[in-house]
Amino acid sequence: MSLRDKRVVGVEALARWPSYAKEIMPPDMFVPLAERVGLIVPLTFRIMRAALEACGRWRVRYPDCCVAVNISPLVLVDPALPDEIDKLLTETGLGPGALIAEITESSVIANPVMAAEILTRLRIKGIELSIDDFGTGHSSLLALLRLPFSELKIDRSFISQCDTDPEAWKIVRATISMARELGLRVVAEGIETGAVADQLRDVGCDVGQGWYFARAMSEADLIEWLPAFSMVPA
Repeated sequence: MSLRDKRVVGVEALARWPSYAKEIMPPDMFVPLAERVGLIVPLTFRIMRAALEACGRWRVRYPDCCVAVNISPLVLVDPALPDEIDKLLTETGLGPGALIAEITESSVIANPVMAAEILTRLRIKGIELSIDDFGTGHSSLLALLRLPFSELKIDRSFISQCDTDPEAWKIVRATISMARELGLRVVAEGIETGAVADQLRDVGCDVGQGWYFARAMSEADLIEWLPAFSMVPA
């Protein structure tokens, strides 16, 4: 949500796996397994295709609402990644502005030269790049300096404490200030109250994400929910 005008600007695709026991497995259970057995690349593209197909359906009415998809470190070393994403966008009838590729810091640490080349090619194609979970790794500033990110997401571990912990709030404010100096859009993850949303808006944070705005929902529920938070008439 745009913190300035309370308008939806995008959604994030979340992977959940229904089990035979009718329980929903979170990604920290099945993504590491997919990485170990060599299935993370097809899984990533399956998720990305589903996310882009859904985005194509809602962008007919909400053309400014994009979708963000996480890219595994093991996928980021594939030189064919930019062309494969470009092919997916073409097949789903979307322009590059419909997709934000979210990259964690660990993704660029394993092979920084290859990561820099692939991310640069993605940005040249017009795909937005977000550095996810900022502040939890060890090379954040170097990554921001050397890689063509367009967005910075402040980790929820800081946002959840910014209204109660003065030191956490100092880090959040400093991060927002630095990001703005670098020309990056700032997204705060894990907003759970209106007070925190207003606090972040007042210091220049651009976008908020979290349970205060909405919990995870299906595409069908999203389509019903969007009219209340969009500038497009219902």
